[in-house]
Amino acid sequence: MKVTITVKEVNPDFDHELAEREHDGKESEDNILYTWEDEFVINGDIRDFKIRNNADYSLAAEKNGKQLTYKIPGLTLVDCTDQDGNVTTCAFSRSLVKDTKKIIRKNGDTHFFVFLKGGKKIAVPFTGFYIAEKDFPKDLPLEEEE
Repeated sequence: MKVTITVKEVNPDFDHELAEREHDGKESEDNILYTWEDEFVINGDIRDFKIRNNADYSLAAEKNGKQLTYKIPGLTLVDCTDQDGNVTTCAFSRSLVKDTKKIIRKNGDTHFFVFLKGGKKIAVPFTGFYIAEKDFPKDLPLEEEE
């Protein structure tokens, strides 16, 4: 199966009443529902798709030539296992996740949506890893800080 993951940040300033009153409940140019969106496909023929809530993630990094590992608790993890047993994991701080939605198509392909709370500081050190900035290891620079 093919797995597509879409991540959307919900606009905290979206006015539901205005949308209902003037646009049949839909967003408009001046009242957008999502402030940004990422979408990516997990490579390989995925045989298993699993969601783990309130899980720990071990983030491996290199700093000044040293290999370091940081344990980050309280994440929602999405594990995609391919036919060869290789696992691709996407991670989301639970404190950021507003909602999720999983759609399985007739052909077996899966589309997983993650809706993040708006107005939060988010660190994205690499594709598929969305962590609350407050939970990111303090001694690791984020890409834009290097």
